[in-house]
Amino acid sequence: MRSLLIFSAALTSIASPALAQRGGDWFAAADTNGDGVVTRAEFMAYRDARFTKFDRNKDGVISPADFPRLAKRKPEALDRLMEAMGGADGNGDGAISRSELAQSPPMMFDRADADRDGRVTKAEYNAARAKIQAAVQQTRN
Repeated sequence: MRSLLIFSAALTSIASPALAQRGGDWFAAADTNGDGVVTRAEFMAYRDARFTKFDRNKDGVISPADFPRLAKRKPEALDRLMEAMGGADGNGDGAISRSELAQSPPMMFDRADADRDGRVTKAEYNAARAKIQAAVQQTRN
């Protein structure tokens, strides 16, 4: 569960346990038309755009090489991140390509879409975020 939370936050924000606690703040950024609802298509476009930010060394994949400071300062956090990446790493090479990311389920979106209508309202987002915060807090106790 914790690995899933860290990875979800990482792919929607920045690879950091602090952001996992906040559940990633993707709602406003993904709501490109500003209507207060994030559609699955909006979220997928947002997630694809974030790929470029995560591919820091511009080698076409998200891998440990993109997080050298995390590897140096918090190797256990990098280990958890890479373990969690296994779900999106379709070919098992330890890296996630843009196409692998596109083919993997949008975990944060699916988690927030409580009524499974392909749309996340601000209320659904807030409820999912509260659940993530509680789960992360519980793992710390």
